[in-house]
Amino acid sequence: MGWLLNFDYTVFTWINGLAGRNGLLDSIMQALCNDHLVPFTLGFMLVIMAMHGRNRSQDRDNLAAVVRLFIAVAVSSAILQLAVTLVHRPRPFMDHEVNLLFYRPTDWSFPSNPATATFTFFFSAWFSDRHFGWWFLPPALLMSFARVYCGVHYPGDVLAGIVIAAASAYLVHRVDFLSRPLVAIVNSLESRIRSSLSVRE
Repeated sequence: MGWLLNFDYTVFTWINGLAGRNGLLDSIMQALCNDHLVPFTLGFMLVIMAMHGRNRSQDRDNLAAVVRLFIAVAVSSAILQLAVTLVHRPRPFMDHEVNLLFYRPTDWSFPSNPATATFTFFFSAWFSDRHFGWWFLPPALLMSFARVYCGVHYPGDVLAGIVIAAASAYLVHRVDFLSRPLVAIVNSLESRIRSSLSVRE
């Protein structure tokens, strides 16, 4: 286990060592690391995911994909909270001299919450639509890399978040009974809303 932590720290020092060398790059990474950017970006992409269908059938499929995504986020969040209670890993800046370009979070470092959230979106979208899902990967990679670059996470924290995200999204995608009842309810509500709007027109 010691060698793995040492390797994790070595990779961290290489990535975090890039900070402070280029003002423009530092500013970009700080922006990507911003706590408010994650929900804004994911919310924006969620809207695109729900609305990119070309016909009624695709609209229903997209709506079902969004429902499964929310369930996957709930599952990954539960697993993340369990991991946080079991593994109390300090932030990099608590144990080492780092190039800190962000405020000092007070919660534990492992696993990375932003990485878990953004990659849950990616994997959920990818399992539902292989072509469209790839659009969720760049923001997930960039935001996760920025957390290491700015000195608030180890690469291992990010990797753990990715594993949790992949497992949660795959579970929800494969085990259909987890999402089927909620998908049926949402589809029924959507149909009623459409019917109501049609009558008013």
